[in-house]
Amino acid sequence: MSLKYGILGFLSEWPGASGYDLKKEFDTFMNPFWHTHLSQIYPELNHLEEKELVHSEVVEQTAKPDKKIYTITKEGRNYLRDWLSSSPQSPKIKEAFLMRSFFLDNVTADEAIFQLQLYKKRRDDRLKNMKKTLKQRLTEIKDENAALTPRILMITSVYKKGLDEEKGFIRWCEDTIKLVQHYKDLWKKEDREDDDILLNHESLKDAPKWFVELIDEINE
Repeated sequence: MSLKYGILGFLSEWPGASGYDLKKEFDTFMNPFWHTHLSQIYPELNHLEEKELVHSEVVEQTAKPDKKIYTITKEGRNYLRDWLSSSPQSPKIKEAFLMRSFFLDNVTADEAIFQLQLYKKRRDDRLKNMKKTLKQRLTEIKDENAALTPRILMITSVYKKGLDEEKGFIRWCEDTIKLVQHYKDLWKKEDREDDDILLNHESLKDAPKWFVELIDEINE
């Protein structure tokens, strides 16, 4: 639903961009929180043009196929501003690995730890790539002696949110790995049939601090 607004947002400061240009911008700057394909961008551009929110023109190129470039219209800017001024909706989160983690009791503790370590590595890689992208963009702005603009401020703020989120996931992986390691015997179901571990002060002894604090908070 928000793809059309992302396209209009990019075109609001970049008249004359092609669908491929927009795809590169999405991949570079919105990758931490929004992923899209060319097969989604071009139909959306056609839809926006039908509603007269953008207009296109074909540019002839030497030794290359002609390309179609798009520019936002006055109606498109008003449409974008109306969306930006509307009340934000509550997020509908779909995080596949969190669902997977919910059911990791169906595999061995070692496999659960391995999956968490693997996911942590993926998040580590994303964090490094985000830092690299932000550094590259800010370096380009500095080298170009570009003036500080509201767009630059907001891009930086959004990236900070993305960086914080990746760091949060990494910490969560580390905390959960320690939790599984501490209660590893719980995964040996055949050994605890007659000796269940109850959720009491005794079972919380030496458990990770965050887990103890969470249980205490729930019990208040």
